[in-house]
Amino acid sequence: MVIILTIIALVFTFYAPLYLKKNSININPTKNIFDEFVDNDHGYPWSMNSERKESYKKELTKRRNSA
Repeated sequence: MVIILTIIALVFTFYAPLYLKKNSININPTKNIFDEFVDNDHGYPWSMNSERKESYKKELTKRRNSA
């Protein structure tokens, strides 16, 4: 059991970083749900910042007019 865990630890310590560095060109990061939310966030009616309130109102009227 100890030998198996040691092998796994060595693989993740030495082989995985080398593999990831070698294939870093082929790895494309994806956007997670939080990043999409932040990019599409326009504020809320209860926002303290007036710019976010105005952005929310503009987006709300835009969605009402398009629907």
